[in-house]
Amino acid sequence: MPDLKSASYKLVDAFLQVPPLAGKKPVQQIDANIDKWFKPGEQVRQGFTVDDLVRDMDAAGVERGVMTSGVMRLLPSPYSVGQGISNETYEKICTRVAQMRQKYPGRFHACFGLDPTGMMRAVRWLVRAVNEFGFRSAWIMPSLVGLPPNHACYYPIYAKCVELGIPIKINVGVPGPLRPASMQHPMALDEVLLAFPELTVVGCHLGHPWIGEIVALLQKHRNFYLITSAWAPKYIPAELWNLANKRGPDRLMWASDHPLIPLERCAREGWEAPLNDTARRGYLRENVLKVFKFD
Repeated sequence: MPDLKSASYKLVDAFLQVPPLAGKKPVQQIDANIDKWFKPGEQVRQGFTVDDLVRDMDAAGVERGVMTSGVMRLLPSPYSVGQGISNETYEKICTRVAQMRQKYPGRFHACFGLDPTGMMRAVRWLVRAVNEFGFRSAWIMPSLVGLPPNHACYYPIYAKCVELGIPIKINVGVPGPLRPASMQHPMALDEVLLAFPELTVVGCHLGHPWIGEIVALLQKHRNFYLITSAWAPKYIPAELWNLANKRGPDRLMWASDHPLIPLERCAREGWEAPLNDTARRGYLRENVLKVFKFD
């Protein structure tokens, strides 16, 4: 494995969390399931700033990252995701991400998370995020929405993403928070990918335990990709490495879900993954740049 700072090429992270609005301030509540299984560190518990994030990126040899923001909240009910968020909070989130990108030009692609049940309000928020604040992709977490991604309420967002020419990230697999896993069964995306062949869909967080289904979708649909975020690379199933090495070197994207998994650990294990040189470079860098089209 090369030294992280002096490797022959730098990494690009497909899923970075946006620093909290409160900055460095103790987090009031951490989801019990995430706390149990991930044992999150200081930056999750105490907050972090964009300067902290860039410092961690530099230490891990990460050149750029997809900064994933959103107007979604972990509420007691999974059926009320973002509609209670005010226009003022939306403006604050978007403005803050734009300011962070301006402070560190070229380091971040901005991805806008949203609640599709807001229907036309969600569509208008997405359009403004792209046209006025510089966001270049969308993100939805179905287990928070409480509806699978082939539900009709998602379709206006998909159509608008096609019109705007941007990809959409969608969480797949059993979620970390205590929310319903059935909403994130990856086969719900088969219908979406058939209905929107012009739409680029990127699955997030691996899709466990439905790895066979994920591999089948990656082989079937040229407009479907997978981010291995929230999983340390050493735990990623061999079926995905086999796909990347043989038939799909352009299908997988490396990501940490920082600060949930430390960047240095995730980068080190990414370099150590059982991939050939072409698949490794695609996984650690080129596939993210191709799909998310950094400014």
